[in-house]
Amino acid sequence: MEIRISKESSVPLRQQIAAQIEYQIATGKMKPGELLPSVRTLARQLSIHHNTVSQAYQDLALLQLLSRKHGSRLVVQTLDDLVITQHPDLDDLINQTIRVARQHGYGIQELSSRVSERLALEPPDHVLVLSFEAAMCRLLQVELENALNCRVETCFPEELVAHPELALGAMVVSPPGIVPTIAKALSKERPAITVLYSSAEVHFDIVRKLRRPSVVAVVSISEAFIRIACGLLGNIIGTRHTLIDCLLNDQKTDRIPAADLLFCDAITFLRLRDHKRIKNLMPYNLIAPDCIQQIAAMIPVLPVNGHYRKLRSSGL
Repeated sequence: MEIRISKESSVPLRQQIAAQIEYQIATGKMKPGELLPSVRTLARQLSIHHNTVSQAYQDLALLQLLSRKHGSRLVVQTLDDLVITQHPDLDDLINQTIRVARQHGYGIQELSSRVSERLALEPPDHVLVLSFEAAMCRLLQVELENALNCRVETCFPEELVAHPELALGAMVVSPPGIVPTIAKALSKERPAITVLYSSAEVHFDIVRKLRRPSVVAVVSISEAFIRIACGLLGNIIGTRHTLIDCLLNDQKTDRIPAADLLFCDAITFLRLRDHKRIKNLMPYNLIAPDCIQQIAAMIPVLPVNGHYRKLRSSGL
């Protein structure tokens, strides 16, 4: 590194030194990673006080032209250093990968193909829930979030078919009947897990044991939940009891019908459990415990937590 200064100039020595180093870096004369002279070495070389050199170096470091390496020594900043010191976002890391790949002779298409292959082999880091109904997506999402220590996202089957990349890094979970629609969008190495529903025999037995004609209600945020529940309860209710349903698509609990027994989904249960007017509230968790365990086993770094066991023991 060659530095020449004029002590007679009106331009401060600090500025002269910094400008010359910046110019040499910008023109490529000084290469990334090149070691700068120590503060005292350059100060002796220029016959000036070492604080002046130190201040010039500090100015260049603030411009992110220099970084500290080899203990206290400074080097010309490299792109890798810049990315690391700036707490990189994802774009920074991608840009760095592309640059390094090109330096080693790899083309963009080859890089894209290899990255896609590697990402497909990575263990899942979240769950992707599918359903044709938005409310059912939400129900399954909440149940899985309560049961697993992981991120749970949702989308419609047609979205996944149109954008298969949505499945990258995901364990895809869906109710029965959806898998044929999305099969081609998933890799054979990681097919979708079909949700197994919990048994409702306990709930049915409660209805069978009703001693007098009663009003039985099904309340849910999901039309599909109501349709299935009412279909299953129909032959048990018969003509002896009255079966009514209520689609709860807002927070207004005054719309909940008066009933002797009220079956509800997990989300509705959380809304209604502290409501003084509503009695005999019976929640039903859609996803079977064994299915929860299966999904958890597919994401081994994110185990089932105690919260699910609490929900399960309380009837959810």
